[in-house]
Amino acid sequence: FLYAVGLVTAGWAALPWNPISAICLSTSICARWTMVGHHVGHGGYNKQVGADDKFHRSNFAKGPARRFMDWCDWMQPEAWDVEHNFMHHYMLGEGRDPDLLERNTHHIREGKFPLWLKYIDVAIIACMWKWYYYAPNTLKEQYAYEAELEAKRSRGSGAAAAPVEPVLFDTGLQPGGFGEVTRPATFRYVWREALKMNYKPLAKMFQVLGPYFSAHFVLTPAVFYALFGPEVAATALANLVAAEILTNIHSFAIVVPNHAGEDIYRFETPVKVKSDEFYLRAVIGSANFKTGSDANDFMHGWLNYQIEHHMFPDLSMLSYQRMAPEIKAICEKHGVPYVQENVFKRVWRTTQIGVGTRSMLVWEKGH
Repeated sequence: FLYAVGLVTAGWAALPWNPISAICLSTSICARWTMVGHHVGHGGYNKQVGADDKFHRSNFAKGPARRFMDWCDWMQPEAWDVEHNFMHHYMLGEGRDPDLLERNTHHIREGKFPLWLKYIDVAIIACMWKWYYYAPNTLKEQYAYEAELEAKRSRGSGAAAAPVEPVLFDTGLQPGGFGEVTRPATFRYVWREALKMNYKPLAKMFQVLGPYFSAHFVLTPAVFYALFGPEVAATALANLVAAEILTNIHSFAIVVPNHAGEDIYRFETPVKVKSDEFYLRAVIGSANFKTGSDANDFMHGWLNYQIEHHMFPDLSMLSYQRMAPEIKAICEKHGVPYVQENVFKRVWRTTQIGVGTRSMLVWEKGH
């Protein structure tokens, strides 16, 4: 409904852009990712739908056509599945966690430039992070994961290893003491490689970004142009661009602070999945926002139950709302830190980590 309202009103504005259109489009795009794509991708509704249903994890957004219909966004769903559903969830807060903010902003934290410029750097990233960071980095992790699986299959079968192709995203080792992990891939890396005459990363990114870019910034304005003329089409394009910036900021605010802050732990050693410590890390390595009502939870993309979600990632959104008070009570009973705070305060704590004025707790060091 919000998306339809945003599209219908996109071509008309008393200002250079229409806030109603931009906000409706922004909110609906964010909700489609955080509430539909995210939870369906985890299998949160597998038990409620049949194996052949489009909202079953095995079918949702699989292939070019289904991606366009189910979840047309900057990220490639298969790459998101590897980077988020596997690596982030089962390596939470470790150096191998591709979404560990302290690792990903190491170049900002240690940069030799004024603090106020670091704040501007983080703010700019928040306005474009989905296509600038998430799209290339999820793809990088997917390729690395598939290469690792192929190497294991070759060793297991005793067959000769297949010829090694050049790494598509050769970002180099990550400094900062996070282990033998590589730097995140961003569009800046892709552009730098193109300037070196290595066009393969750029060509692949065009394939990944193409469907969403074409649908939102080419086809939609073209329809307005054909029906109503150039002025209405230009206004529609302005609203779509404004919505893109807003949805990046909205999603950044409700996603990144989930696992960042001076009161949140990161980890230097791996953990056995579904062990006692795995569930402990899900709690002390995450932060919840305000919870408890459907309207509030909607605006948070239902990501305000991050502790419960990391404990049990394959449940429905409503399940997290119901279990949160019990999980919180259990943590309080046993003295386990259960961090819950207003989202705006969490954004500030996250920004402090990003610019380097604060650091996360390290579990193995006890502080």
